[in-house]
Amino acid sequence: MNLEELKPYAEFMKKYQLDYLEVRKGDFSLVLGKKSAVIKNEQPQNNIEQMPQVSAEEDILKEYQQPAQQLEDVVYIKAPLVGTFYRAPSPESAPFVEIESEVKKGDTLCIVEAMKVMNEIKSDYNGTVKEILIENATPTEYGQVLFILQLSSPADTPQDKDK
Repeated sequence: MNLEELKPYAEFMKKYQLDYLEVRKGDFSLVLGKKSAVIKNEQPQNNIEQMPQVSAEEDILKEYQQPAQQLEDVVYIKAPLVGTFYRAPSPESAPFVEIESEVKKGDTLCIVEAMKVMNEIKSDYNGTVKEILIENATPTEYGQVLFILQLSSPADTPQDKDK
């Protein structure tokens, strides 16, 4: 992975004032952090490409240093099953939610089709959709983060802290 491939992740951290970001997809894992954190890349043994040297990592971290944001008001909405992700009930329909959409507990966020069954994924929280992390009509894995939701109030914070 080169610096150009890291920029979208660093920009996402800057935009939401995050001091830690972890991305996992299949065998790929990327962890980004600010301050004294380290960026690491865990890839299968057969992949020869390596991460940039420490000096490049430090440059990225310095460029995106900002005050830390507490993650207490952010929830990651994950896929509860393996299937195909759909943002709308049909190709002609408008998406259930867009970025910056306000959602209430019980609102439908998307559909995950599994074995010809359309499973509506509903919000368990009141808040605002900050990111949609998957493209329409693409496969999703169990536990894959689909949405980042910023909670409306501290009372909506999940008790189990499993975001």
